[in-house]
This record gives sequence, structure tokens and C-alpha cells, in this order.
Amino acid sequence: MGVGLQSFDNKVLANVERKYDEARFEETLRALAQVATLAVEIIMGLPGDDPESFRRNFERARRLPCALRVYHCVGLPSALMVRSPPEHRLDYDPVSLKMRSCLGWSRDALAREAAFPDRSGRQPGRPHRASFFWVFSAARRQIGQLSISGGIA
Repeated sequence: MGVGLQSFDNKVLANVERKYDEARFEETLRALAQVATLAVEIIMGLPGDDPESFRRNFERARRLPCALRVYHCVGLPSALMVRSPPEHRLDYDPVSLKMRSCLGWSRDALAREAAFPDRSGRQPGRPHRASFFWVFSAARRQIGQLSISGGIA
């Protein structure tokens, strides 16, 4: 089961009309782990995020005792494409809708960061890769034995 977190950072999430409640997230993750195999989902290239913040989110999510899916941001017609304000400066491929640059992400920075999950695959938990996402296997810990908390500076 995928848990669409997107980011641990409420400032970033506000740009995409979402929010993060740490206590609720922990409670939900613990409850879902009792009945399903989980994967937390984060997005690289969200407007208002940046490479450093994304890396902190990635590292935090990798410490969770579940799989991790990292998605490359896309400008979906029912979401960012129509709801994002002009100051987000969205530049996405008109065919694939894959984000090329936006607020917080230059074209070069997003292209460089898209290689990061591939490099991270050299460690245990090597990702499965596709054009728009990476999947990292679950940590070998039980959710009930791990504190899920951990702040993002």
C-alpha cells in the first residue's frame, strides 16, 4: 500500500495544497503496517522544494521501516498544471509532463538530483527504477520498534 506523503515539509506541501501532521502520519503508518506491506511515497521536484530539502526528506524516509517510492514531479492536468500560481514558474515537458524546472529547482539542479536515487542504489536496498520513479526496498525493522519521528530543519 502506498502512503502518499510527498514531503515531510509543510512549507513545500502548502505549495501543492497539502499538509503533513507528524502525529497522524505515525499513527496511520503504524495502523496500516498491521494489515498491509507499506511504501511511503515522496516527490522530487515539487515547487518550493529544493535539492537540499529533498535529500533530507529522502534520508528521513529511508530510515522508515517500509519501502520508499520516489517520484519525479509531473505537471498533471488535474493538479499542478491548473492550480499552480505563476510564481511557481513550472516548466514541464509538454508530452511526458515531467517537471524540468520550477520554483526552487533550476533545470540543471533537477536533472542532477534525478541521478541521486540511482547513485543511492549502490547501498543496500538498491532501487528498482522506471522513467518517473524509483522504488527502494523496506528497512528491516518493525514499525512498532522504531520511532518514526525526526524533524526536518
